[in-house]
Amino acid sequence: MSNAIKNGTRKKESKIPVLLTMIASSCLLFLVGCDAQAVTVPDPPVNLSAIPIYPTVVSLSWSSPQYNGSSAITHYKIEYKTATTNYSTLTTLGNVTKYNNTGLVTGTTYIYRVSAINSVGTSNPSSEVVATPKSTSSPPKNIPPSPPTGLTATASSGTQINLSWNPPPSNGGPPVTGYQIQYQLDSGNFVNLVSNTGTAATGYSHMGLSAGHMYTYKVFAINSVGTSNSSNTSSAAPVQISSAPYPPTGLTANPSSSKSISLSWTAPSNNGGSTITGYVVEYKIGAGTYSVLIPNNSLTTYLHMGLTTGTTYTYRVSAINSIGTSAPSNEASAVPTKTYIPTGLTAVAVSPTQIYLSWIPPSETFGQSIGGYRIDQKLFSNVFNTIVDNTGNTTNYSIKNLSTGKTYTFVVIALFPEGVSSNPSLEASATPTSTSIPPPTSTQPPIPTPQSSLPNTPTGLNVAKISPSSVQLSWIAPSNNGKPSVTGYYIEYKVDSGAWSVLTANTGTSTSYVHTGLAAGTFTYRVSAINSAGTGNPSTEASIIFVNNTPSTPPVIESSGGMMTVINTGHTIGYNIAGGKILGISADQSTFSLQVQLQSKSDGVLSLNLPRELIDAKKADGTDDDYIVASNNKILKFTETKTSDARTLAISYPAETNAISIYGTHIVPEFPTALLVMLIAVTLTVMFYRIKPIKI
Repeated sequence: MSNAIKNGTRKKESKIPVLLTMIASSCLLFLVGCDAQAVTVPDPPVNLSAIPIYPTVVSLSWSSPQYNGSSAITHYKIEYKTATTNYSTLTTLGNVTKYNNTGLVTGTTYIYRVSAINSVGTSNPSSEVVATPKSTSSPPKNIPPSPPTGLTATASSGTQINLSWNPPPSNGGPPVTGYQIQYQLDSGNFVNLVSNTGTAATGYSHMGLSAGHMYTYKVFAINSVGTSNSSNTSSAAPVQISSAPYPPTGLTANPSSSKSISLSWTAPSNNGGSTITGYVVEYKIGAGTYSVLIPNNSLTTYLHMGLTTGTTYTYRVSAINSIGTSAPSNEASAVPTKTYIPTGLTAVAVSPTQIYLSWIPPSETFGQSIGGYRIDQKLFSNVFNTIVDNTGNTTNYSIKNLSTGKTYTFVVIALFPEGVSSNPSLEASATPTSTSIPPPTSTQPPIPTPQSSLPNTPTGLNVAKISPSSVQLSWIAPSNNGKPSVTGYYIEYKVDSGAWSVLTANTGTSTSYVHTGLAAGTFTYRVSAINSAGTGNPSTEASIIFVNNTPSTPPVIESSGGMMTVINTGHTIGYNIAGGKILGISADQSTFSLQVQLQSKSDGVLSLNLPRELIDAKKADGTDDDYIVASNNKILKFTETKTSDARTLAISYPAETNAISIYGTHIVPEFPTALLVMLIAVTLTVMFYRIKPIKI
């Protein structure tokens, strides 16, 4: 079968010329170049060898076809015969290139051939090889290695594929000293990627690839004698693997007034293959711990307001994409002070020939009104040229007709009446490139968010306990007085004197929130409103103290017998205790249980007369079920006597027991039976395995 090269791809003579004729005709009719490779059966395998390695075993190996028919090889069919028989199928393998034929007759000559299989069909067979296992057959010593196995190709980025394989099984020859790697681009011919890796390592990274192409690989083992047949083939197409972005760079913090600090930073050099959707801005005061200032800022600048004059604030910024959040940027610190020059100057290239500047006015003007700003361009060190005499009363300006690829540096000077001007701002630079476009989050480059646009502070924050382990927060929405509408609320909390943590980044527009799963401690909360301009300042704080998460501890009443009121109900029960003292009994409606607090220094027995109207255990058919009695997640033994009105338990407990739980299927106040059965089953499953209580 002959091959031809046309338009850079390998064209094969097909066994179905009508189909190829139709494809070619279609290409001509539509006047387009047709270099798509028709999918066909593969070429035959090559380099088939058959070596007797034992008196009844022949070792077969081969290399994959040079051309796979534009479809991955999935199987190999091995056929064999003797001098007196016809070919029959020995086995059909997966994508492997080695097989040992066992159970043969010593002295008999066997003839083999192998065919490759892809999604279209089966190739013509390979050339035949002959082997005769003899009584003296043994693994050769001075031979090339067996083929490597288990080759896999995995795309790790849009330009890289990683290869890994298993070393060949030992065939008695010299050790492997390296590997030859070949690859095929789309349906082209296999060519050498590496002639000899020179190492026994079983991995390789193929870099500098082009997305949108299929790369197919095979590997050969090399030793001091020669080179093996090829491994199985494996294919992959380079694709961009998304990850969290790199950190932002160039974070700067500068005072913009005695109560505010302006931040600016540069977007990450690598977005992780997914668009940057925002930035987390964190800050700390002095040597404190970091807290989230704004959970998702869409711009690369931020104005932090409402600060304390003379206090040091330190910041860091992390980038967000659809995969996750980057590591933090460099830190930047500043102290809020009055400013006498424009601050927060940023320069952003928004086209190949244009840079957009924005800045913050000086906070101290000594009662003078600002009449505009002058923009100077830096030519050399300490040499500037005025390019805009007066921008007018604005804090942004576009510089046009610039040279692509050239870096420009600017400063801004505030202008006052009588020809007075401020000192220049800090410098800001940008380089217009052929790919420069406006930032995707805004039709204009980012400028510091004016305080007048951020939402006002929520008021009336209240925290109320609604269960032994949860609270409900509620607050009053701010009156925004013409500002953008509130779109949600940002809630933070801290435990005791710890650092602030984010409870939820955005509640939506609801003005209440339930925080569950609380343990003992003091919980403090604050709430900030969110609108399209960003996140406002937090509300006043509100706190609540959790002593513990168990049912209310009854008052301490030491007694060895008598009647005792059950806390959380209107019932009393009779009891007797030997070996300890009862401190109190309470009902826990959430787990349909009685909680008994006691003191004990030795083993003992507690007897309780439980009215059925207080607590009972029933099966679905209405008959009595067993109580579960436990202490410290261990089942306790008990005996029981019953009447129509009450059930009396005699519970044996060990020394140092301080609490006993008795679980039923309902307890006052009573809920629907079916619901209670379900809930108690769930509760007990979480606590310990449901086993039959052990009765004495």
